[in-house]
Parts: sequence; C-alpha cells; structure tokens
Amino acid sequence: QAYVSPGNIDQQKIIVDPNAALQVSDEPRLIVPRFNIDLPVQYENTMGNTAAKTNDLQMAAMRNGVAYFGAAGFDSRPGQNGNFGIAGHSSNDFTDGGAAKFAFAPLLRMKKGDIFYLNYKGIRYTYNVTKIKEVQPDNVSALNTGNTKPMATLITCTPLGTAERRLLIFGEQISPSPSKASTAP
Repeated sequence: QAYVSPGNIDQQKIIVDPNAALQVSDEPRLIVPRFNIDLPVQYENTMGNTAAKTNDLQMAAMRNGVAYFGAAGFDSRPGQNGNFGIAGHSSNDFTDGGAAKFAFAPLLRMKKGDIFYLNYKGIRYTYNVTKIKEVQPDNVSALNTGNTKPMATLITCTPLGTAERRLLIFGEQISPSPSKASTAP
C-alpha cells in the first residue's frame, strides 16, 4: 500500500530512528507523505534587501517548487537549532504559469503528529508537526520560536483562494537526532 499510494500511509506507524542519517540526493526537496507532496526547495536567492525584492524572489521560486523564508531570529537551516520557513502557494490565479501554484493547498488539512521531510545537503531531515496556527500576513515575528531546538515551519496562505492570513505549520526535527543539531550562525 505504501508503494502504490504513499498518501494513504498511517503516519503513526512509521518508525523513525532519531539516530539515523539517511543519505539522499543533494537536491533539496520537501516531502509530505500524507499528501504525496514532493517538491524542490530553493534555499538560495529567496531573500532580498527590501520587502518588494524578497516578494519577487519568493514568487519566482514558488513557480515550480517552494522557497526558503528566513530573517533575523528565524534563519537556521535543516540540522541547525532554531526555526526557518518553507513557503509555498495554496492557490494562485489559475491563469498563472508554474507547476506548484496549488502545491500547498492540501496543507490546510495537516494535523499535529503529521510528518514531513526536508532533504538538504544529502541528508533527509524528519519533522513532526507540533503546532498549527493562523496569523496575519504581516506577523512575521510568529516564526521566531527561539533557537533551543531544530525546527522548520511550512507557510502558506489561508483560506484557500485568498491571501487573507498565513497558515503556519511548525515541525520539530526528530531525525537525525536533534541533540546533534548545530548552532545557526
């Protein structure tokens, strides 16, 4: 069943070894098994020196995948203590191009305990969803969770078809062992 339809896997029965360091391709990817999401992640060239430039870079990155979103206080990377965002579209104008314009629409059904993966620099990082909340679009400080544990937050617009609020899905790293996480610069 897992091979034929990975989205139907009972995630509570997945065994994750916190000491495992699964080697994967060097291509950065986000994988959400529950919804069969498997997208490239663009970490570089997604943050500009102005809000307008950052918006342009993020939109370009999200045409065919998802984009790293970080700023002071939440600018770690997988395997580092602290938080960072991975932003993707839940909906976009149907006339717009791009293969990922509806990629994060299923995330509106994410639940605590769901699992997602980030492949980064040849290692697969596993995250357990611990908190889900909605915030106003300008509440960027909601991503600042401190730097005591490695986290990643999936970010998208909600309700579906609007950009009224942001849905934040916080995940704590469970594999490789969070105790081996390095300090973010």
